[in-house]
Amino acid sequence: MMRRLGMTLGLLASMCCSSVLAAGVLKLSRSELRLEPGKPVSELWVENIGDTPLYLDVTQDLVTNPGHTPEHRVPVAEVEHPTLLVLPSRLALSPGQRYRILVRELAKPSNTRVWRVTFRPKEHIVTDTDDAANRQPTPLIISVGYGIVIYQLADIRRS
Repeated sequence: MMRRLGMTLGLLASMCCSSVLAAGVLKLSRSELRLEPGKPVSELWVENIGDTPLYLDVTQDLVTNPGHTPEHRVPVAEVEHPTLLVLPSRLALSPGQRYRILVRELAKPSNTRVWRVTFRPKEHIVTDTDDAANRQPTPLIISVGYGIVIYQLADIRRS
């Protein structure tokens, strides 16, 4: 669903712009990650497949009510004893560049935890206006978040 929304917003932005649109395009290696006790952590890669630099803000939240709507998310900085850390919190990618995101388990949780990690590109697109009286470029800011869900499974042998 997020992929369709991102494509729709990208198409909308390109239709609104009268000049050629050049932008960074984010590609994630996966949208879901399972961390199981006794198994190594899978890798998570981000890649800029666009033609301009991509500047990302990365946020990590603990979902305290998984499966319910609306979700209640707690930023990792506010979690009393976080068991998972995703780094970095900001990232710049050149066109064609790939970067491995660090996913570090700090502790094994006693209950399964669900984390959401969101990558938000910082986009600032300037469009031309048709208004002859106002020759100022009009900024168009688009904020689309790309997310991954991380399931950190409990160690049932300790329970």
